[in-house]
Amino acid sequence: MLKPSLLTKVRMIGLAGMQARALSLWRKLGVIQIQAFNEGSGAAGLREGEPLDDYSQVSEQLVRIRAIKGALIPVPVEGQAREGDALARAGAIRIEDELLSIRDEIARRTSGLDGLKTTLNQIDRVAGLDVDYHALAREMAYHLFSIDSKKLQAVRRASRTGGWAAWLSAPDPKDENRTLALVGVPMEKEEELGKLFKEFEAVPWPDVAGTPKQARLHVMHESTRLGEEIRGFERRRLELSQEYYPRCARLEEELALAAALTHVASGIARSEQCFWAEGWVRPEDCEALRAKTVAAFDGQIYMRELGEEEHGGKGRPTLLKNPEVADPLQYVVNFLSVPRWNEIDPTMIVFVTIPLFYGMIVGDAGYALISFLLAWAISRKAAKGGMLYNFARLWMIGAIPSLLFGIAFDEYFGYTHAQLLGYELYKPMLERVSQMPALILITMAVGWVHLALGFILGAANEWEHSRKHAYAKLAWLPIMVGGTMAVGYYLLRAFPADIGTIGAVILALGVGVLVWAEGPLGVVEVPGVASNVMSYTRIAAIGMAGVILAGIINRMLAPDPKMLGTPAGILMFVLMGLAYVGAHVVNTIIAMVESTIHGARLNVVEFFGKFYRGGGKAFEPLMEERKYTLAPDEEPAREAQSGGSPFADSAAAQTEKDMETKNQAEIGSRGQMDMESRKETEAESGKEPHDEDNAPAHDMG
Repeated sequence: MLKPSLLTKVRMIGLAGMQARALSLWRKLGVIQIQAFNEGSGAAGLREGEPLDDYSQVSEQLVRIRAIKGALIPVPVEGQAREGDALARAGAIRIEDELLSIRDEIARRTSGLDGLKTTLNQIDRVAGLDVDYHALAREMAYHLFSIDSKKLQAVRRASRTGGWAAWLSAPDPKDENRTLALVGVPMEKEEELGKLFKEFEAVPWPDVAGTPKQARLHVMHESTRLGEEIRGFERRRLELSQEYYPRCARLEEELALAAALTHVASGIARSEQCFWAEGWVRPEDCEALRAKTVAAFDGQIYMRELGEEEHGGKGRPTLLKNPEVADPLQYVVNFLSVPRWNEIDPTMIVFVTIPLFYGMIVGDAGYALISFLLAWAISRKAAKGGMLYNFARLWMIGAIPSLLFGIAFDEYFGYTHAQLLGYELYKPMLERVSQMPALILITMAVGWVHLALGFILGAANEWEHSRKHAYAKLAWLPIMVGGTMAVGYYLLRAFPADIGTIGAVILALGVGVLVWAEGPLGVVEVPGVASNVMSYTRIAAIGMAGVILAGIINRMLAPDPKMLGTPAGILMFVLMGLAYVGAHVVNTIIAMVESTIHGARLNVVEFFGKFYRGGGKAFEPLMEERKYTLAPDEEPAREAQSGGSPFADSAAAQTEKDMETKNQAEIGSRGQMDMESRKETEAESGKEPHDEDNAPAHDMG
């Protein structure tokens, strides 16, 4: 039950000219994953496949259409219509030059606006100096400085002593403690000016004509003009987007499907006369796939199932079948590494263990409710199927054991139920604060059982490959049992002497089997297993940290109803209440993150290391996933990894009238896919014979 579903390998042989149309049909059906051709498969006279004839055109137009679409403003794409040949329609769109021109013109004017903004800032700084800088007498040199206001008088006296002729000052709007000073000196005195003012900031005068007020009006006028021109170009870009964005979105979809199909074609073997394709399908889909292929091509494509002895499972992808509720855990497993087709799928195991550890760490009924609500809110906002969405669903699942452990531990936002209600309803099964040693022992026992399960699963995985390795996995069970008994007596004196002696014997037997199966180096891992068991005490330690923090929040921030006697007290009560709630929410978030990280770590590092190899490849059949180019009677393709078959429960749905009309047996899907396949078959049967080598290279709708 824990093993992935075994996929069946099929082989199809047909005339070379039928390859593109066959791939198009199989993609519509969405049930087969094509396996790349291997020259060692024993098919004499075949060579590796090649891209379909118009691959270069499709690729070129796809890149071009994507570039055009990226330059347009996204607008709603209404309808799902298919039109004529995609390559011809793509070639008819010639707006690249205009879009590039619009982009360059907008960039040029935006750059100009940035420059005007910088100039305006310079003008605003010198606005207090009402002088036309560029109209000043040229026989003198003029410099602008920002001077510390406390030193202004001293500098001014020094300049007068030097006989300098001009001085104009105004407050510096950049710094209220400084003053702008425009100083004019004869040319021969300019060197002395530099020495006197060297400690002060030299301020550049804006490169504009007229006084600051006049220059500001001019800059504002230029900014308005450039802004209007930019808006004009944007309006034109929006017009182009409204006309071309939907067309480009549909073309991108069609061309991307065509490019993907030609990529698959390059993995199919071929000769001058025929093509040779192999792939993987669900066992329940084999007969339906055969019937539809035969019907669509009048029996000119031959298909048969390959037995296990012919392929030995080589290259078989993994198809996981787990309940929908376990999707977040399957996401975690696949994120780490997809299981191999012949090893145990750990999804349903971690569906229990990760939420269990999560619940033991959180262990507070109040925090469980908050974490559930937070996770629910996140799942509503996160993109469906993404990492955040799956983790939110994982938190929602983990909130259930958190609630149960919270009731068992009698923890409600750091309080006991008796403290909240004023009377006692039940005794807690375990008080984490006062019974910490017992909690540590419980977590170690949980780790012991968890690791033992990992070794058993490891033996099950190895049983068909190497019995010796399977025995090595099983040898760890007596090592763990005997080691626990021996340590309990010889180190802790927790067991009677007889138990310790028996444990030592069991430990020695386990080590003997391990040395026989794995060699002397296997013994080196014994301390590591003991360390693994101790790692589970982090459940107690991290959970206790949350309990202590909740208690601190309650002592320091819980609002006192006695405050409600005065207006100031009411305000204080409200503020402390908000801080109290916020602190508990933050503590909940910390608990959610830490519980997920450490719960997952115990499963991935300690547990998975005992049995899980991974490295599989997910089953990804050819799918025609259309969003914008569906025909009126089509539905979007289903997800390939859902585990369900598009042909499910269809064999009995055929009516006698359908059989007479088709004149061929069609076993397989009902509904929309069956209707589409039937239309294709009727269309094919109504055509005149033609040269198959000139068949379309891809399905363009």
